[in-house]
Amino acid sequence: MTYEVTLLTADIRDPLNGEMNLGLVHKGTQAAEVQYRWTKEEFTATFVGLAPTMPVPAHPTEFIARPIAAIRSLMTPAHRFPSEVFKDNRVSIDLQTKG
Repeated sequence: MTYEVTLLTADIRDPLNGEMNLGLVHKGTQAAEVQYRWTKEEFTATFVGLAPTMPVPAHPTEFIARPIAAIRSLMTPAHRFPSEVFKDNRVSIDLQTKG
């Protein structure tokens, strides 16, 4: 089952300092949000939702890790920051596959 990953907000000041909020959309409805914050000293990711009651349930760490993996797989040398991937790609995650 697939979730579309949408960019809600991004404030990426440089590769080691930023924040980005993503929406997880299922069948046209935002089901949850994932918030990422990072500096060169720390990284914080928060899943805002109730993982067991999601349309496709999964462990919260799956909802945190998979969007980043999907974004990184679409990044090219033309993308300086992860948020730039959304300008020319649709990002989605499939929770029925591993990897």
